[in-house]
Amino acid sequence: MIYNRWSTSHIEPKLRVDFWRDASEKVKTPITPHVLVPRDFEAKLTTRGLGNLALNHVQVLTPHDVQSTRSDLSRTEQPCLLVELYLQGSADVTQRNRSIRVVPGEPFVLDGRREYRLDHRHPVSMLALAVPFAALARHEGNVDKLIAQHHPNNPAVHLLAAQMKLLSTWPITPEAAEFHRLSDLLIGTVQAVLDGATDDESKGALKERSFLKRRLQQLIAQAYADPTLAPQVVSAKLGISVRTLHARLAGDGTSFGAELMAHRLDRSYQLLRTTRRNAVTIAEISRRCGFVSAAHFSRCFRARFGVAPSDVMRCG
Repeated sequence: MIYNRWSTSHIEPKLRVDFWRDASEKVKTPITPHVLVPRDFEAKLTTRGLGNLALNHVQVLTPHDVQSTRSDLSRTEQPCLLVELYLQGSADVTQRNRSIRVVPGEPFVLDGRREYRLDHRHPVSMLALAVPFAALARHEGNVDKLIAQHHPNNPAVHLLAAQMKLLSTWPITPEAAEFHRLSDLLIGTVQAVLDGATDDESKGALKERSFLKRRLQQLIAQAYADPTLAPQVVSAKLGISVRTLHARLAGDGTSFGAELMAHRLDRSYQLLRTTRRNAVTIAEISRRCGFVSAAHFSRCFRARFGVAPSDVMRCG
C-alpha cells in the first residue's frame, strides 16, 4: 500500500480549511468543508493507495459539515463510487433528495459524480473507499438504488466493512504485486454489494407479486359465483388500477380471466364429485359457479379436464 498523511496541526489556523480542501482532492474525494470557527479546525487524513483505489481514514476533532459542490465535481479527475464507514461519531447524509442518519459500523454509498452533503455535529473518525466507476463495469447501473440508503443486513455489506477496517490498520506494506490482488478483492466485494441491490429488489418484487396473487385468489373465492365479476371490481378492492393488475399478473404469466376461470372450473369439479346424484343439474352447478351458459361451461370444462361434466357426475 502507498501511504500519505495530512494534518492541520502544522498549518496556520486561518489556512486550515483551504488546506483540508486541497488534501481531499488529492485522495479522490474533493469536498468543501464548512467550519463554524475555522481557526479551531483540527483534522488528520491518511490515505492508502491500492492500485487504482484509495482507502482514506479521516479524523476530524471539530464539528463541521462537508459538501461536494459543483466546483468540487469539476476538480474530479476520475469519477468514483464512495463507500463510507464511520468508526466514531455519526452524520446526517444527503444526496439526490435522500437523507439518512448513519452511525458507526454502518457502511453507506455515495455517487462521487453528484453533489452530496455530510453534516457532523460531533468529532468523527471515518473510512472512505473511492472506487473508480470504470472498475465497476456492468454493476454501475445499481448505484442509484443504493446511494444515501441504509443497506440490508447481508454478508457482502459486513464483509466490505471488515475489509476496509482491516486494510486501514494493516501495519505492513504489502509487496507491489499484492496491490492488484487487494484491489481486485475490494472491487469484487463492492460489486457483490451492488449486485445485492438487484437481488433485494427482485425479492421484494417477488414478495409483492405473491401477496397480490394470494389476495386476488381470496377475492375470487368470495365472488366467483357472480357472473359479472370483472377486473375493475377486484382492482378497486386491491387498491390498484386495472392496468397495474393486468401488468402484474402478466409478469407472472397469467391473467385475471385465467385465474377466475381456473377457480370456477375447480369449484365446479368439486361440486360435481360431491353433490348427490340427481340432487342438482349440471346447469345449476354451472350457474352456481358463475357461468351464464351451461353449454359454455361444458366446453370450458372439457377443455380443462378432458371429460364432460356429466362423466364426472356419473363417476361421483
